[in-house]
Amino acid sequence: MNKKIAAVFTASALAFAIGSSAAVAQEAGISASANLGVVSDYRFRGVSQSDTGPAIQGGVDLDFGNGIYLGTWASQVDFAYGSNETEFEQDFYGGYAGETAGGIGYDVGYIYYAYHGSNRDEDYQEVYGSLSLGDLSLGFAYSDDYWYQAGEFYYLNAGYSFSLANDIALDISAGLNLFDEEIYVNTDSYIDYTVSVSKEFGGLALSASLVGTDASEKECWGYDWCEPTVLAGATYSW
Repeated sequence: MNKKIAAVFTASALAFAIGSSAAVAQEAGISASANLGVVSDYRFRGVSQSDTGPAIQGGVDLDFGNGIYLGTWASQVDFAYGSNETEFEQDFYGGYAGETAGGIGYDVGYIYYAYHGSNRDEDYQEVYGSLSLGDLSLGFAYSDDYWYQAGEFYYLNAGYSFSLANDIALDISAGLNLFDEEIYVNTDSYIDYTVSVSKEFGGLALSASLVGTDASEKECWGYDWCEPTVLAGATYSW
């Protein structure tokens, strides 16, 4: 399928799914939210998932009002390595989040990453958790068999958020990626980082980010997917 046609098809399918899911959730008395957006490059833990090209993304979240949540999110991806395959990623997740009497926030959950449009076995699962105090957050994730059967994977990350003038948010984060097998990248570890500024205009959020890793082009299998880059994003939530 032509990538431009695929992009239109993906956006239409997401919009339909979001509208339908939100309506059902409201009838059941569940708090629902949805989002639809575009980024100039889909970066996940510092590595491009869209061959440094733009991607349409969107998702739906359900909040049961007792700390339990469920959601799904999808994005265009491009791991085709020069072929004509058109892929997209769809995540399914659920967890429990809350806050202690001392003001420490916590979040634990499970996420399944499903990939459609390729004949490669890229699906994998993770468990994750995080703690937050004020604007500081610490998190982890673990997979027993990472993307493309890369074996065990551990992820440790930290982030800090600042409020600037005119309601502009500044977010800084860094993560350590540890691999059992050198398949996702040609190294057993790398560090990713993000510095992002964003501002909301009603339901529309605009962002600009510096995203990168310390992995070399050789460690990224000869691609520039791990190189530092500046990307832009726009997301509408309702």
